[in-house]
Amino acid sequence: MSSEIDVAATLAALRAEVRAQRAALPAAEPTPAERELQRVVEELEYTRVVSAHWPLEGRNPLEQVMAFVNKVVRRYLRWYINPIVEQQNAFNDTAARAIRLLAAENAALRAELAALRAQLQQSSPSS
Repeated sequence: MSSEIDVAATLAALRAEVRAQRAALPAAEPTPAERELQRVVEELEYTRVVSAHWPLEGRNPLEQVMAFVNKVVRRYLRWYINPIVEQQNAFNDTAARAIRLLAAENAALRAELAALRAQLQQSSPSS
């Protein structure tokens, strides 16, 4: 018995199976831009808070004297420096929160776009 293989039907079945498997897969690998965005958001958390009180230390006697003078000056200028640092920290917190929200919205839009593309591929006729 010689049976002929219907190539078009076989290809259509394979395409349908590939589409079904793609749809069943979890979210696709993040793009390089998405990975970079995630890295920047994580780095933002490390640098978000500014401190006006960096430790001052000296390794030799001259540096120790300079560190002591800087500590005294810092103590007397605290009334001037602390409000500026607090304003900067408030801005950094707001900006970091906005960037995190934008990154989350970007991820949601990318997922929605992927779903729409998959839906479009399923509804378009096979070529």
